[in-house]
Amino acid sequence: MQHGSTTEGMPTDEKSNRLSLWGWIRDQFHMRPPEDDEPQSWWIASTAIPLVAATTGPLANVMSVTALVVPWRSQILSYEDGTAGNLIQEGYPDPRWSISLNAISLCCGIVGNMFLLFNFTQIVRYIIALPVTIILWFISAGILCGITIATDIYNPPVGIDRVYSQGYWSAVIAAVLYFILGFVLMINMLGYFLGKYPQHFSLTGEQRTLILQMTVLVVWLLIGAAIFQRVIGISFADALYFSDVTVLTLGYGDITPTNSVGRGLIWPYAVIGIIILGLVVQSIFKFAREVHYDNVVQKHIEQKRQYTLEQSIGFDELNSSQGKHPTSGEVITPPALTRQGSKTHHHRPIRNTINALAAGRRPRILVMREEKDRFDAMRRIQSDTMRFRRWNNLIISIVAFGIVWCCGAVVFWKLEGITYFESLYFCFASLLTIGYGDFTPQSNPGRPFFVVWSLIAIPTMTMLISEMTDTVVAGFRHATDVVADYLVLPQSRVYKTSLGRIPGVSQFILSRQEKKRRERGFPLEGADESNTREIADAEEAGPSNTRSDDLAESHPHRSLEELARDPTPFELAQELAFAIRRASKQAREGKRERYSYEEWVEFTRLIQFTNPRARPPSSQRNQPANEEGLSNDEDEYGLVNWDWIGENSPMLAKQTEPEWVLDRLCESLIRYVSTQESRAVGGGTDLTEQPTLRKERDIGLDE
Repeated sequence: MQHGSTTEGMPTDEKSNRLSLWGWIRDQFHMRPPEDDEPQSWWIASTAIPLVAATTGPLANVMSVTALVVPWRSQILSYEDGTAGNLIQEGYPDPRWSISLNAISLCCGIVGNMFLLFNFTQIVRYIIALPVTIILWFISAGILCGITIATDIYNPPVGIDRVYSQGYWSAVIAAVLYFILGFVLMINMLGYFLGKYPQHFSLTGEQRTLILQMTVLVVWLLIGAAIFQRVIGISFADALYFSDVTVLTLGYGDITPTNSVGRGLIWPYAVIGIIILGLVVQSIFKFAREVHYDNVVQKHIEQKRQYTLEQSIGFDELNSSQGKHPTSGEVITPPALTRQGSKTHHHRPIRNTINALAAGRRPRILVMREEKDRFDAMRRIQSDTMRFRRWNNLIISIVAFGIVWCCGAVVFWKLEGITYFESLYFCFASLLTIGYGDFTPQSNPGRPFFVVWSLIAIPTMTMLISEMTDTVVAGFRHATDVVADYLVLPQSRVYKTSLGRIPGVSQFILSRQEKKRRERGFPLEGADESNTREIADAEEAGPSNTRSDDLAESHPHRSLEELARDPTPFELAQELAFAIRRASKQAREGKRERYSYEEWVEFTRLIQFTNPRARPPSSQRNQPANEEGLSNDEDEYGLVNWDWIGENSPMLAKQTEPEWVLDRLCESLIRYVSTQESRAVGGGTDLTEQPTLRKERDIGLDE
């Protein structure tokens, strides 16, 4: 023992290596507390996996119920199709040990599913509920695997007329589902141990509703199986298959009710089942879109925003590098983006002008034009993100549809003894809920698999159709509208626009319009021409634009030069009240309206003028404003200042623009009232100078 040894005879170097390995493994785990609100990663493990497990767990329970109530071995009595649409079979009893273990497996599966639901409702802690669910589901899978293997070894169906029934294959499917769900929940626990997210499932109310709706759908299928087993006189497994085909509106016709009682029960059962299925599909669609937006689309927006922010350039940095000051209307190209021999970049430069107005170095109109570059850059990001979201959703739906379609076809090809092309045809007709009935699952393993596959495949197909509405269908609708403008309901402005793009024709049309204006005595240029064009466009647009015209009359759009004027606080207070009314009306309509830059300038002024730190008193109005005050993004009432391509940009909010503007305007109103109240109490203002809002009719606005 020259190197020294421990009391157990282990060398010191080997022991230190083992301790260091254990220490390294222990250092990898950083379990976060439940109240931790830090950013989360591994969004698939934290959100998608728990929801998939909670919605698929009841399907495993259904297969386990079928495995318990249906004998695992059956005898073929006739090779002719019976009432159930397949060979006439009769099951014979299983051994008691098999039934007992099967019941224990079912109890473990149901209790494990209950603990998972208790975790979602926070009745049981995550660190307790999830391990219990995983252990119980693995026990269920192990018991079912043991029973199926033991049955195949010690008590298989012997004879040419004896086969494994649908109950046996339901047990196989249940064991596979329990094992897969337990394994994916272990991935969720691994993410928790690695500190990727806190010890709770970050599910919304709608996602919890999806779990409840899926559970109700599964229970409804079990109720239908129990009822139609008695009414039609078929096995529980066939009745479950019949209930599934009925609720999914497939209508194969291989199993049909043969008496008046069964036909009468179809009415309420099908209606209620279809309603439940519709709610489940809608919730799945919302969940898929929400998860995709929060974890894929938002990441895309952030990458685009960061790239745009890196390409932005401040005027101070530009002037120091070029040794000159820009003038109004001068085109400025960032030096980093200029290359010799390269083509001129088609994007306008993005200029960093936050708080530039506070410094008092440039005219207000120039600052506003500089800010418009950042605004336009964020609008381009919005448009690009909208296209990315639509087509990315469509591609994901197509891939999911293809996987479900082709993989299902492979299974039915092997189980049903048909060609792969016929299997593809059968799966496609089933996914579209056409249900011709020329091909239907007939084998004992095929029908239990079809129940599980159809409950996964039909919602996938529905999601694909919904995504096509925003892309392919929208493009077809636009093309139809264009054709209708030319052929079905022709409009003169459409032909004028198309012909105006031809150089010779456009000159002829302009000369003809000038000739007509001379004959009527109007000048060729000026305000009358623009007014006449606006009137003609309004007449061609028809009465459909009346509402928007009324809104435009009540709130005329202003140019940047007009917005550069510094109004009095009294005028701003009046505009604030009318802006709140206008924004609330647009928010109630629910339209995702996008405001122009000029409108945003007006809203921004109404939001910021009530901030006493951002606006100097009237006695100091000609002095530069406090730069520290303008740099404050928030006050005690809400958001005051933002950057168009910054993290707090209004275009990154989940609200619509009218909703976001309405919240900020209301915060500004509260801030204004609080400021006026504090001034009145302090005696620092003359009450005669308080703004008195005139009625709408006094300034020419209609009710």
